[in-house]
Amino acid sequence: MRTYQKVRWSQTVAVFLLSFLSLGLNLYQPYLLSRFIDRVLIKGQHELMLPILSAYLGIVLVSVVLTILQQTVSRYLEINQILDLRGAVLRHLRKIPITEIEKNGTGKYLEFMGNDTSAVASFFVFIFVEFLTLYLQMVAAVVILFFMDWRLGAIALISIPVTLCVPRLLRAPLKTAAENIRTHNQEIGSYLVQSINGSREIRAYGLEEWEQRRNRHMYKGLIRASTFEGLFRHVTGQSGILIISITVTLLYGLGSKQVAIGTITVGMMIASIQYIYTALQPIQAINQLYGHLINSEVAMSRLDKFLNSPVENAAQMETREVPHPIHQEAVVSARNLSVSYDGIPLLKGIDLDIGRGQLAVLVGRSGSGKTTLFRVLLGFMPIESGELYMNGLSHSHWSRPMLAKHIGVVFQENFLFTGTLFENVALGRPGVSEQDVYRALCEVDLKEYVDSLPDGVHTHLDHQGFQLSGGQRQRVAIARACLKKPDILILDEPTSALDRHSEEQVLRSLRKMMWQKTTIISTHRLDTIMAADVIYVMEKGKIIDRGTHEQLMERCKSYAILIMKQHAQEGRIGDEYTSKLAERT
Repeated sequence: MRTYQKVRWSQTVAVFLLSFLSLGLNLYQPYLLSRFIDRVLIKGQHELMLPILSAYLGIVLVSVVLTILQQTVSRYLEINQILDLRGAVLRHLRKIPITEIEKNGTGKYLEFMGNDTSAVASFFVFIFVEFLTLYLQMVAAVVILFFMDWRLGAIALISIPVTLCVPRLLRAPLKTAAENIRTHNQEIGSYLVQSINGSREIRAYGLEEWEQRRNRHMYKGLIRASTFEGLFRHVTGQSGILIISITVTLLYGLGSKQVAIGTITVGMMIASIQYIYTALQPIQAINQLYGHLINSEVAMSRLDKFLNSPVENAAQMETREVPHPIHQEAVVSARNLSVSYDGIPLLKGIDLDIGRGQLAVLVGRSGSGKTTLFRVLLGFMPIESGELYMNGLSHSHWSRPMLAKHIGVVFQENFLFTGTLFENVALGRPGVSEQDVYRALCEVDLKEYVDSLPDGVHTHLDHQGFQLSGGQRQRVAIARACLKKPDILILDEPTSALDRHSEEQVLRSLRKMMWQKTTIISTHRLDTIMAADVIYVMEKGKIIDRGTHEQLMERCKSYAILIMKQHAQEGRIGDEYTSKLAERT
């Protein structure tokens, strides 16, 4: 049993017991049939007809009830096993680097949580139980045949390895086909997620035909792999039927001869035919299950590889004791910090010091490394070299729960979950009251909106808060961070996707939240930039200068150009001031 698979012993034992009881009753049925033929039909002992037939029907009825119970318990166990596996996958998904998730896309992880977990759970519940039960049935039937006549048992015994051998010959191509199906399903899943998320662009640019052509191209590989996998399964199944038919024909011939010379009775011969079916049909079923077994093996291999993949440092710290933060004047500091991804340097030798209660602003062109630095601060990306400290503690000593407790963040695009407004604001605060949530929403200027809702803070939000405007969604995210009362606040271009009016509303909310908090923000807003205690100018993954607005305007050409462009965009300065800026730069 895999370490990530929880063993539910009571249900598992119940499934095995019910399967064995049902198997025992099924094995007894041919014996009763032989007694009916020999005693009632041939010897004319009609007084035994009712007892034998009643016993036969009673055994069939009990066997049916046991089978229904066994299948019901198996289904209950399978569903729980699937949920356990999905829980394990989701827990590990929360530990691997965010960059891996973004690089691979949603489809890969949907395949892990969908088909792979189902295949593995089916193996542990159905396939494993079925294999064991069928093997026991086969052995018991062969033993009974030997007791009836050693020749009958020998025929069955010779047929078994021949029947079992065929699917093993196709193991390699069957496994390859199963792996190809998994890979194609994973890729198709990613594309389908893209198609759904990109519905707006597909319609706006008339890409429906392009989408269909792309889908047809994707499906070619899946169709080919599925066809080969089906072919191999059918070959194993039909070859088993052929061998069973040959064996039964031989048995009829030998049985007839033994009846003629009086070695066995007619009833015994009929029962032997039933037992040979009982002995060989499990092999046929095993052959049919063999494809599912290979499928489960591939799924288990994929899950093992995923669940053993590297996790972020903050996740590794979850079970380790972490010392209390050392309260120093520099809340956040970095020394020669460098970060790379897939061999590409993203941050190069970053040095910074942000004091307690300071407002630090990161400025720079798109791609200069601002968001990457935020990801490192949040523990989303590993540090290649250098040191990063928060409250005097090395970043390597901060666990994910500690980062979540001490750092609040408002992203450029924030995710709202399907649920109530209350649930979205109270994320990570299970004991928070309705009054606290309402107060947080009022602090971000959403009081009037919340009061107008029929269910107030308990109003249900659709996917991504569809009924909210862009500004309202951002303010909900700010209320979420505000309610958290973090020591450090990270704001990554929180107003870049908003119109001017919404931006002004969000900025008012942000200013309230940033008051006397250690805040690190990347923004294009001049008011915020000019109010900063320290400004870091970033370019190509480096900090090229730092200082106040006035200091940087005097000595940093790149900063002055950025400010000049932003002034022009906001329409806040005249041609005269623009000319002075141009002269300076």
